Amino acid sequence: MRAGRTVYQLNNWKIETKYTETALAHEANLKDWETPTIWVIEPEDTCLVLGKSEREKPYLNFEYVRENNLNLTTRQSGGGAVLVDPQDILWVDVFVPKNSRLWESDIAKASIGIGNAWNRALKEVKVSSSVYKGKFLRSTLSDLVCFAGKGPGEIFREDKKILGISQRRSKFGTRFQCALVIEWNPDHLIGAFNTVSIPNFEEEITAAGIASGCEKNKVLEAFIKSLTSFSDN
Repeated sequence: MRAGRTVYQLNNWKIETKYTETALAHEANLKDWETPTIWVIEPEDTCLVLGKSEREKPYLNFEYVRENNLNLTTRQSGGGAVLVDPQDILWVDVFVPKNSRLWESDIAKASIGIGNAWNRALKEVKVSSSVYKGKFLRSTLSDLVCFAGKGPGEIFREDKKILGISQRRSKFGTRFQCALVIEWNPDHLIGAFNTVSIPNFEEEITAAGIASGCEKNKVLEAFIKSLTSFSDN
């Protein structure tokens, strides 16, 4: 297990890799919001991350969570639950300050801009995908599991989600939390909510996502290149 972080600069962006437990990765200080920053999160645990409202919590099977050694935390942005598994996702946070030319006041357009950067990166590594640019599509299922819904800027392959984006705003800027599926293994999501009475729940969750078909390091390098090529200098 590695602890700590590594930091370097690229154009006017700070690129930081954080080796940490999932719950701690959601913390950010003022400087993170004021500087164009990319966090690459290397989680040291498998964790179920609930949305800010925690509307999923009454439906959780806590016995399953305990028996499978899943940690549980809550993020400061909305949406359904996301399963963080170190092997299965690439987790990247992007901070865009208000003084950046990448800043966008419209929430949907802001997420689409980040999604476009991801889509360019995916095309660079030969993954065929598309950016969703419609309205938020929410359902009883997506209230429980993030990947069952659709939001502006999120990316789909074969009409199944491979990249989820959530967004948090402050007076200093916007934080985008991005989760790219490397391998789609929804077993823990199904198990953690296995008491819900949604018809065809297991089949619907299984069909919601798909493996992106790319190597984590290669697509990360392509994304950083795609985003940082838009410099404020």
